[in-house]
Amino acid sequence: MSISYYHTQLQKIKNSDNKDLLKMHYEEHDVFLKLIDESEETITLLTKWRKQYRNNFGSDFTIDENKTKKWIKEQVLSNIDKIVFLIYVDNQKIGIISTSEYDEDTNSAILDTMMKDPKFELPGLMTTIEKIYLKWMFDGLKLEKIRGVLFSDNLKMMKIHTKCGWRLLDVVPIEQTKTKDGIKWEKSTLKKPKKDIERYYNIIELVREDLMKNFNDIQCEVLCD
Repeated sequence: MSISYYHTQLQKIKNSDNKDLLKMHYEEHDVFLKLIDESEETITLLTKWRKQYRNNFGSDFTIDENKTKKWIKEQVLSNIDKIVFLIYVDNQKIGIISTSEYDEDTNSAILDTMMKDPKFELPGLMTTIEKIYLKWMFDGLKLEKIRGVLFSDNLKMMKIHTKCGWRLLDVVPIEQTKTKDGIKWEKSTLKKPKKDIERYYNIIELVREDLMKNFNDIQCEVLCD
């Protein structure tokens, strides 16, 4: 894998003493996006949220804090291709948002996991956070487009994405396959009657022009160089 501007920027953020990415004031609340940490609090929260949203992930396995700790260290902080930020509201950790899977040919990456503590309620917050984060992906990482994949039955998340300007490219049938750790959802290679298809993936894509159509002059401060 060549060292692109994308990879250079992700590594720069991980190596910096400043772990803050974005700052925003939302309905009298201070909102920050900060690089994920390895604290016990973060490990406990992520493990809890991952269990609560397990049906919205493309893979499933036995979830515990040791696996979460290993994931943060090996699959995020030591992974040149992936970055994860904690979402703070008034100094409370309420969720995460992340980026991964850079494609050099299209100069694009995936908006990966976006997850919020289901007990935390602040209407419109996650749509606004997604918008400012996507803008940073375009401007800060100099991407030409952003890709995404989610379950078609995840209507709440698809509604948020639509408000951010994403376009639906395709809907593909998927099926469960077994892995050494559990199961994984993959594109179906078998021709099945529609009634026998378990679930579908929405394949979505975003360009900066479509994001900015409904950006609505959101004020946000970028805190990293």
